Amino acid sequence: MQWGQIKTLFILCFLILDIFLLHHFINNPNNYEFTEDYSREENVRNNVNGLNNLSEEPPSQEGMLHAERKEISDADLTKIGELPNQTSIILDSHLILSEFDQPLAINVEENTAALAENIWNFDQYQYFGKEEESNTYIFFQEIDRPIYFNLSGVLLVQVNEKEEVIRYVQTILEKADEQQEPEEINTPFDALSGLYFSEGFISSGDEITQEVTLGYHNLMPLPNGVQVLAPTWEFEVNDERYYYVNAIEGHLTSRNNQEFIQEMKSQISAYFAEDSRAVIEATDEEWDEEDLDLFIEQLLENQEETNGVE
Repeated sequence: MQWGQIKTLFILCFLILDIFLLHHFINNPNNYEFTEDYSREENVRNNVNGLNNLSEEPPSQEGMLHAERKEISDADLTKIGELPNQTSIILDSHLILSEFDQPLAINVEENTAALAENIWNFDQYQYFGKEEESNTYIFFQEIDRPIYFNLSGVLLVQVNEKEEVIRYVQTILEKADEQQEPEEINTPFDALSGLYFSEGFISSGDEITQEVTLGYHNLMPLPNGVQVLAPTWEFEVNDERYYYVNAIEGHLTSRNNQEFIQEMKSQISAYFAEDSRAVIEATDEEWDEEDLDLFIEQLLENQEETNGVE
């Protein structure tokens, strides 16, 4: 057989093989998708530690949470004013600034329950962690689930160098009248895969160091002031970084304690700006305008001295 005929025979064989493989791919695409998905899953399992912190039976459905700022009523103001050993002011019927007359010798991390008798509606908050630079403990509000890093639903408790509680900032949300129906959400593993395959989040060798939980995170405000909070998976990585994955749409974000404290400080500073129209109320009904001005001046001086959140 001549060499030319041999080459022609090889070409025909490879052409037939190519046609066969193309036909097989067109008629069986799922086989290839499964292989790709399997490869991605194995990639995550082989390169990320702490997968035991992913729930084996996570919720499969969750709805958006519609919430709005709670306006502090006269009855609420009375209850806040009855709390022991503290002086409080209310900004725009929503934000509470309170300073203790005598520091509280309470270990916040080990005995958070001891704060209950000193802080209004304390049972609505869940301890998150400490921001070291300002000596501030962060508590997220819970409405069915924790609400992550929301300036309108948080409790910030500051301590002095002796770890004694000296002041706190508090805001609170409440459910809006209208709520959405539950819808299907992603699994924690799907959320983790999104973090792993997106640049700048989780890398090979990182570890999930706390149980992955489902909570809520800000999506967008509505014109009527209602916040739309999306179901969100929280990941703690290497005991120091926090990532949040929208459980419906898969959006990724990172947050940290220091930036959040700075956001609160900026918000409070705006209340006391010269051009501010904020309404400031004292819980002590006997105070006049001079008493209120003096308290605010002392509060701001203390904040400068302690690098606090106020």
